[in-house]
Amino acid sequence: MKVTINQTVEMVAPATFEATVSALDETGSEIKRMITRYERANEIYTAYKSLLKALNYLRRYAPVEIEIFTNQKSFADELNGSLNLHTTLNRILRETMTKQGARITKAEYRK
Repeated sequence: MKVTINQTVEMVAPATFEATVSALDETGSEIKRMITRYERANEIYTAYKSLLKALNYLRRYAPVEIEIFTNQKSFADELNGSLNLHTTLNRILRETMTKQGARITKAEYRK
């Protein structure tokens, strides 16, 4: 199944971020929408954790091919292979995707 994920990460208070994640099926119909708040966090943590939460829901549709659009540039860069020195969250994401038969086919930054 092909899934499009639209993710928005916004700071709502110091060290508090809110992620809105919408998963759309091949026809453009929304199959899941999640809004989650992360306290004592940063943008990249929020981006990874909210995508992992969406993947947890999407495992019932496995295997899935994912196109993700995010407003978090460094997250899009990491998904496209430009990793920073601390890649634990990326490793966890890759392991989860392998277990669930998921694959990211496109990761794009959008404001």
